[in-house]
Amino acid sequence: MNEKLKRVTSELLCGKFFPLLLLVIMACTFAIQLPQLGFYLDDWVSIAAFDQGGKEGLIAFGINDSRPFAAWVTAQFFKVLGTGVLQWQLITLFWRFAAALTCFHLLTGIWPKQRQTAGFIALFFGVFPYFRHQAICIAYFMILMQYFVILLSFLLTVKALRTEKKPLKYLLFFLSYLTSLFHLTCLEYYLSLEAARLILIFVVIKKRDGTDFWKTAKKAILTYIPYILILAFILVYRFIYIPSLSKDVRQVNMFTKYHGLNIIWHFLGLFLQYLTEAILGVWYRSINPSSIDLTMRNAQMGLGLGILAAGLVFFVLYKSFSKNEKDETDLYEMLFLGAAAMMLGFLPGMAIDISPASSSNYQDRYLIPSFWGIAIFSVSLIALVFKNRIIRSLVLSLLICIAVFFQIQNSYMYRYSWKYQQQFQWQMKWRVPDLEENTALVSDGVIASFMGGWADSSMILEMYGKHKGVKPTPYWYFNVGEDNFLNVIGTDEPLYIKSKMYEFIADSENVLLITKPEYGKCAWVVDESDIDNPFLETPVFPYIPYQNKSRIILESDHRLPEDIFGTDYIHDWCYYFEKADLAFDRQDYTEALRLYDELTANGVVYGNPTEFRPFIKSAAYAGEWDKALELTEFANAMFPDRTTDYFENIWTILDRDLPGSEEKSTAVFKARDMLESMR
Repeated sequence: MNEKLKRVTSELLCGKFFPLLLLVIMACTFAIQLPQLGFYLDDWVSIAAFDQGGKEGLIAFGINDSRPFAAWVTAQFFKVLGTGVLQWQLITLFWRFAAALTCFHLLTGIWPKQRQTAGFIALFFGVFPYFRHQAICIAYFMILMQYFVILLSFLLTVKALRTEKKPLKYLLFFLSYLTSLFHLTCLEYYLSLEAARLILIFVVIKKRDGTDFWKTAKKAILTYIPYILILAFILVYRFIYIPSLSKDVRQVNMFTKYHGLNIIWHFLGLFLQYLTEAILGVWYRSINPSSIDLTMRNAQMGLGLGILAAGLVFFVLYKSFSKNEKDETDLYEMLFLGAAAMMLGFLPGMAIDISPASSSNYQDRYLIPSFWGIAIFSVSLIALVFKNRIIRSLVLSLLICIAVFFQIQNSYMYRYSWKYQQQFQWQMKWRVPDLEENTALVSDGVIASFMGGWADSSMILEMYGKHKGVKPTPYWYFNVGEDNFLNVIGTDEPLYIKSKMYEFIADSENVLLITKPEYGKCAWVVDESDIDNPFLETPVFPYIPYQNKSRIILESDHRLPEDIFGTDYIHDWCYYFEKADLAFDRQDYTEALRLYDELTANGVVYGNPTEFRPFIKSAAYAGEWDKALELTEFANAMFPDRTTDYFENIWTILDRDLPGSEEKSTAVFKARDMLESMR
């Protein structure tokens, strides 16, 4: 029984069932929250570029981003996958799985006696912590796919060196050249990591031929010459041809910023930053004390699944432990490869003078090329230091526990970002069915976390775009929290933005002033009723006089693309508020009051008191003054010390805009008296 169990666990960790173990661990780490993830940051730029402008729009984005071939490849995937959220999340995760599986076959192909170590390296590589942006699927799918391609290319080289059949050898070498050229043409992330291939070639030739160092080195260099030619071509392509298309956004600027000995000192300091992050920062950020709150369900789930995954790995490691894996020469070779690959992976980020230790949310991506090397180095070192199988299994399992816990905690933040995005998307759609082209949406902040700038504008373009292209760009989202646009709005000067491949221009009066949903309030189309709104952000008030609601197309059959936005959203208070606000603008006061009756009958929880506005105004316009008074008293009673001025302003506007009548005069008098008494 014990022998049978050992064979099964051995097959799971380092045999034919390894893909199953890898799949289970990665499923525990990523799959549970996958359906609740969405699109973020540059995902939206790629989506809008392709869906609104076709392949040409996406390639224009690629040229602007100094990556035209990557954009062309992404366009081919868009043709197959479409713009659905789930398929892009799955394909990005698939590349991570494929890279880890290829890593396993590569390492076992070179060091067949270290299959257990290779198996754990691949597991660890598959769920590697620290990188926080797995969920940004379209923006990072290419980088993760490249990891698979470069490791596949390494594997093809190793297999070519090991086979005795010349036709197969030539085919494998040719495929390795092709895959090397492909991944290097896409992005420059793994440009320096290509040098790790020379180490792999040296090790394989040394093991195959048993020659001394210099003879092996000579054979390795001769074998590596075609790859040097590919690298030379890529250097010309990347640093001469690409800058001729547009300004290079990732210039190698270290040697232009520093001179003399300062170059050496700066390079050394930057290297130490990368090394510290790779060895220590990975773990500190993964178990950041401030993020550990076990009263939160996501933390409980992360810890539980982390312990479950670690327990499974410990059991497999412990039961499959083999005393045959004692060849420390192999482990030292793996350790050297890991250290070299790790340091080679530092170079692209260092070349453009970027520190991974920055407090920026997105600097950790510059450590991605070194993840493979860090995984090999860390696990090989543990295997050399901890000879006892219980201690080694415990230490390695702890790494898995930390990684799983980190990734689940991290995915939770993206889930909530997508939730807030969806709230904005659907509340905007309910309130603003469609928009006139060349409209500037002026708002009070970034729509959600992991958004901002061109991402917000790309999402708006995708919501309201009619597939007419991305340039000229018909819509743009202006965040008054980041800039002051009053020097243009209200003047004869046009609103103009040029960003990436976008170019937006509109008359300065083509402004729709909105606020995003947050802090217990819905998305608002702001107007003069909000002059005394206590829940409105201060930077928005100066823009109220320039509100132009005529930019809203009140009647439209335009629909949000269902594969991105879904078919509907929760019919909560905000649904009824937005629909009623729209009904009021349509002068359909009966519909607005019907919506209020429906939400009351359905037991919908009331929202922000100022959001009773469309119901109060509709009741007044419908001549139901008693209802308008009743709703005003009910809403103001929630926060009378904050909202009394607001509702007084509402009644002042009603008095001004509605024709005179005895009923109106009586209602206005009662409203003012009631509100004054509540002050």
